[in-house]
Amino acid sequence: MDKVRCANQKIVPELLEGEQVEVVYDPLPVFPGSEHPGVRRETLLLKKGTRYQEGSAPLACDMIFDRDVPIELRDGIVVFADVIRPVCQEPVPAILAYSPYGKHIDSLHLPWGVRDDLLSGLQKQEGPDPGFWVPRGYAVVQPDARGVYYCGGDNRSFGSSEARDGYDMVEWTAAQSWCSGKVGMSGNSYLAVAQFLVASLNPPHLAAIAPWEGFNDVYRQTSFCGGIADFGFQEKVDSGKQGFGWFENLPAMAKRYPLMNGYWADKRTKLEQITVPAYIVASYVSNFHTYGTPESYGRIASREKWLRIHNTHEWTDLYEYQEDLCKFFDCFLKGIENDWRSTPPVRLSVLNPGGEDVVNRPEPDYPLPDAVETNFYLDNGTGQLALEPPKEEEKRAYVTDDRKSELVYTIRFQERTEICGYLGVHLWVETEEADDLDVFVYALKSDEGGSLMPPVVYGAPFSGFEGAKLYTPCGRLRASLRRLDPGQSTETKPFHTFRVSEKLCPGVPVRMDVPLRPIGMVYEKGQALTLIISGFEKNKPEWPDMEPAPTVNKGNAFIYSGGGRASYVTAPLICR
Repeated sequence: MDKVRCANQKIVPELLEGEQVEVVYDPLPVFPGSEHPGVRRETLLLKKGTRYQEGSAPLACDMIFDRDVPIELRDGIVVFADVIRPVCQEPVPAILAYSPYGKHIDSLHLPWGVRDDLLSGLQKQEGPDPGFWVPRGYAVVQPDARGVYYCGGDNRSFGSSEARDGYDMVEWTAAQSWCSGKVGMSGNSYLAVAQFLVASLNPPHLAAIAPWEGFNDVYRQTSFCGGIADFGFQEKVDSGKQGFGWFENLPAMAKRYPLMNGYWADKRTKLEQITVPAYIVASYVSNFHTYGTPESYGRIASREKWLRIHNTHEWTDLYEYQEDLCKFFDCFLKGIENDWRSTPPVRLSVLNPGGEDVVNRPEPDYPLPDAVETNFYLDNGTGQLALEPPKEEEKRAYVTDDRKSELVYTIRFQERTEICGYLGVHLWVETEEADDLDVFVYALKSDEGGSLMPPVVYGAPFSGFEGAKLYTPCGRLRASLRRLDPGQSTETKPFHTFRVSEKLCPGVPVRMDVPLRPIGMVYEKGQALTLIISGFEKNKPEWPDMEPAPTVNKGNAFIYSGGGRASYVTAPLICR
């Protein structure tokens, strides 16, 4: 039986982004138990036709499986990797899949929505399947991260430490006798975040990356969206970590450092330093990935980069588009002159609930160059959105803390309309008695009768897996953290400093600029854009037992419209 650790902590002083901070570490929750084989260095020959797991796809060729190969990192810490490679004499390029998710874990059933018999079962969670890549002449390297299972050191998450470790793993891989010297990285979610981190250091032998749905800013895009601490998902992930050492406790760090500082800045990837060829994949329906992934495409400095936004769930897409990814890696890891370079820079999906989605529409860039930023003004007198602000100022109340009250504003389109890109919502707000306020905003599609038409994602890990309705695009913001960075903010992408807290004075209105996730959405004639403002999160959490993030809301709040305090939403319209 696994032994549960005690709750002692250790504090380690560190200099991050030029600022001295104290990092909190907890003991890893669980010792590796009987389900972990332990460190067992061996080389196996997996024969063609073998089913590595019951129900998995048979292997398409003979493969060499090097288990628990030690990799020494620059500070002397040793981690272990599994390498699955072809049976051949000539060196081959390698694909590295970096994450703290155990390389030994039975991951056959983890990508919900993907049939077991389409995967070999050799892949780590959310990683490239060796059953696909090895027959095509690639080695797949699957390391465990520092600190987990039998690896040395303390486990870190999402910052410069992981970037350096990944750099060392790339260079170690390139130096192996079976490797051609060309290394790519692939994988979804955490494995995508790791790719951006590692690529920002530009390891000499990293030839290409393929991040499928990640993020680039832990504070703004996952743990403190809008300045509202929300660590339910992180705590769920951390609770499953195993090892003999310590792990970085992000929720404890949030209590110690609730505002942006060197610790959180270290977890914002320096995307502008990335120059390696990149194939980036995004969707509109991820709680953690939708905002940052398309942004990463725009900010990286790579001259050869591609973006595809799909209309399904990330796990389904990761394995459905393996052949497409193979063309990319063949081009940059093998030097094959195929037709990849003629692939459109952007392939776009546009959602159309109630109709037919557009998939893989070619575009020259993202955000779309011909998008027309259009303001829709709130009108408290009519409950409508309008192209012109009301002349008279008026405020409208809602209850912030009853988890049901909301304000709704609608504009009905008289012709087919498309909104594509990031949206910004700009509100004048006031509290009646509270000195702070958490605002949740949704820009949704509704039908001719006023019923909401949210996208439905089948195979998603929420809402019981049958299919989740997602109220998106959405955004949130704490009023006391409303200060903008004017050098990085736009009307559709407000960017907050999160470095100073400015409490409200009840009865005194202030402006809040709320960034919403990007969307590609078609509104047929008669359908409407519906803006909802409330004090609570409408979307279900990733797991049913996760509690919603606590808010600071109390009592009534007011939204202004018209006059000198015109509230509005800025949306990118596509007029073609």
